[in-house]
Amino acid sequence: MIEENGPDGYFSTLPIRRMVNRLKEAGYPAAISNTTGTYLCNSVMYSVLHLLKSTNTDLPAGFVHIPASHALAAASKKSMASWSDADLLQAITLIIKELD
Repeated sequence: MIEENGPDGYFSTLPIRRMVNRLKEAGYPAAISNTTGTYLCNSVMYSVLHLLKSTNTDLPAGFVHIPASHALAAASKKSMASWSDADLLQAITLIIKELD
């Protein structure tokens, strides 16, 4: 339980379908996920959406998972997907542009 009297969950208010479509149009693999994960990611998203709802603040919010950078993946002992810093920057820029 994240908020004692809070709802079981919140849905992202981001334009996720547009974000995914824009990334795909630019050649980036992207998909909509209906889960933020089970620990920190979930807690961050829930807490932000709960705060916005409880303060009647109308801002788009949600959680976007991105791949690791090549440097992070190379330093890890686990195998993981990674993108170059340039691709990460470009993809995030495209996502932000969908908020206009």
